[in-house]
Amino acid sequence: MKFAVRDIAEDGLDVKKTVDPDEIGLDAKDIDLQSKLDIKARVYRVDDFILADVIVTATYGTLCARCLESIDHVRSREFHFDYEVKPDLDTVDVGEDIRQEMILGISFREFCKPDCRGICKGCGMNLNLEKCKCK
Repeated sequence: MKFAVRDIAEDGLDVKKTVDPDEIGLDAKDIDLQSKLDIKARVYRVDDFILADVIVTATYGTLCARCLESIDHVRSREFHFDYEVKPDLDTVDVGEDIRQEMILGISFREFCKPDCRGICKGCGMNLNLEKCKCK
């Protein structure tokens, strides 16, 4: 997701865009996304820097850490990036920075609900759906 430096007005630049994950280099082995990425960015210039405040909203797929049921949830993440303006800088690409931050921000312990009862260690039943058959 690129911005031309010349397009950044004195009062900044607002961008809203919906992109496929692969447009910024994300694929299924990186992160399980169930939707396109809704990206809102406010880009502005301060002295010799370009600052980008970015909000990315997407539906993530994962497994519950207790019962192993598949869950999808919408999550918005906020990122702040800065880039030094150099004489040969024509464009700023925030796509790679978004990709890296999304991968680093993956939560490895999600729950389908806060009071998920999990799986019985003895019989393997999902305790949210059935009673344990162990004695």
